[in-house]
Amino acid sequence: MASDQSAAAPEAGQKRPRTPEEEVKGAEYWKEQASKVARKACVRRDLYLDTIHRDRLDFDVERVCSVSLSRTNVYACLVCGKYFQGRGPKTHAYFHSIDESHHVFMHLDTTRVYVLPDNYAVDDPSLADIQYQFELTFSDEQLAQLDAPEQLSRDLHARTYVPGFLGLNNTAHHEAINVVLQALSHVAPLRDFFLRRKPGSDGTELLRRFGTLVRRLWNPRAFKRQVSPHEFLQQVSQASHGRFTASEACDPVDFLGWLLNQLHRDLVGGSASMARKTSSIITDIFQGAMRLETQNVAVRTGLEESASSAVRVDRAVRVDEVPFLFLAMDLPPLPVFPDGSDNMMPQVPLAHLLAKYDGKTNQDVHGAIRRHKIKHLPPYLILHFRRFTRNRFVDERNTTVVHFSPMGLDVKALVDAPDPQLGTTYKLMANITHEATAGTVRDQSTWSAQLHTRHVPPQWFQMHDDLVERVDPHMLV
Repeated sequence: MASDQSAAAPEAGQKRPRTPEEEVKGAEYWKEQASKVARKACVRRDLYLDTIHRDRLDFDVERVCSVSLSRTNVYACLVCGKYFQGRGPKTHAYFHSIDESHHVFMHLDTTRVYVLPDNYAVDDPSLADIQYQFELTFSDEQLAQLDAPEQLSRDLHARTYVPGFLGLNNTAHHEAINVVLQALSHVAPLRDFFLRRKPGSDGTELLRRFGTLVRRLWNPRAFKRQVSPHEFLQQVSQASHGRFTASEACDPVDFLGWLLNQLHRDLVGGSASMARKTSSIITDIFQGAMRLETQNVAVRTGLEESASSAVRVDRAVRVDEVPFLFLAMDLPPLPVFPDGSDNMMPQVPLAHLLAKYDGKTNQDVHGAIRRHKIKHLPPYLILHFRRFTRNRFVDERNTTVVHFSPMGLDVKALVDAPDPQLGTTYKLMANITHEATAGTVRDQSTWSAQLHTRHVPPQWFQMHDDLVERVDPHMLV
């Protein structure tokens, strides 16, 4: 019989079918070619990553183009740390890459990395630490570990630090603002609330920048051991209409009162009347309520009146319920003539000052007698000592030392009906102190914040701008 080879022969114009062996060889060939292309792309991708200088990157500056001052589509040059707009031809980032031979840029919103002027994306695990500095997100597991003992981190220079205890730079006269920010960032419910908010989430610019500052203070992978509040301070100046600026000194309690009220209004939105009726994380943490009794006092100046009838106290008592964010206490006046003893510094226990709110002690305020009684305690109680006063001629500073125990302050006697779940005993969480040259009011004035870790036993730190140092708990007063 004749062979059937003619049936397998391809017709004119057709290709011969590939054998199985040829199919395997072809697959291996193209796999090898793809591998070569991938290796070339890898070499091309990593070509400029060694030019990145992490020491030059500053994540605290305002996210605007250094040339056009635009806030849209801004990239950070990872070689010099400057910000530029765009990455296409004829953009500021494009020209910078050509003029300075800086080729690696990161988009500030998406954290995508590109090489310019070739304009191709880079996805490399070695960039994760830089991308995290822009994202600064915290998982529930990270939040649970923030207050755990021995939570030490290292900066770029391998120096250890405790997250939450980073210093704040001071380029002008805003140390009073710095200590308030340090204290608020350690209020656990407030801290966790802002750490859970995603960067760039809805809200006012003040909320976003305050949240960013809190995240930077608790950054477990910080490149340096201090944070610059410059971007936040710019928004504070704008929101307060110039009342609080980085170039002018202020009193911490004034700034604290303004900031808490402004954060509350921004969180609830709406009008001022609506803000008074709506709660927020601020009021849930800090707001209490007191009963205020007021009796008017009338003074008769006629010469025919006897001394006993010169002053008449109105029998009618007006009772109001007043909310408060902090309690102000009056220090006893300094003696005009010292008694000559060795102990020249007047001292007073904190319990003596708190008697102002026992509902029995009378306070003479602008021709009226007032009595204060606390009705509702907040979870976090802010106390303020009135140290600075101004008479007709000069400012005065009361240097009375207030004694207290950091481990327990029982205010049960000041409350009408204590909340059994909340209790009436407070532990000291933060202490803000002021120092000045002896005999002066504000010469060489310094504000410091004293904070502690939450593990047992707690370790206290004193924060003065970018200086962070351990402090003996017995020196807190």
